Amino acid sequence: MSRLGIVALLTAMLAAPAVRAQQPRPWHQLSPDEQRRAWENYRRYQQLPENKQRSLEERYQRFQAMPPQDRDRLRQNYETYRGFDPGQRQEFGQKYRRWKSGQH
Repeated sequence: MSRLGIVALLTAMLAAPAVRAQQPRPWHQLSPDEQRRAWENYRRYQQLPENKQRSLEERYQRFQAMPPQDRDRLRQNYETYRGFDPGQRQEFGQKYRRWKSGQH
């Protein structure tokens, strides 16, 4: 994935929920805080091992290939998760690990 593609991905993830349903905003339309967060995310991405970068790129490609309603559902779920307090996040993580391991 090109540098521009990564920045576009990060920009899309940072955009407001109403804007996310549309195309990502150009860099110059981002607020200074959004630009700062995008660059921080990009720097973290570049520090990842190559296999992790590739995994993220593959996940992003799968996300892009999803029908719009599925992408919107995932975004909604993520926004809900972001609103969790630390205790709720911990509980969610525990439930997810149990579900993932087959211990329903």
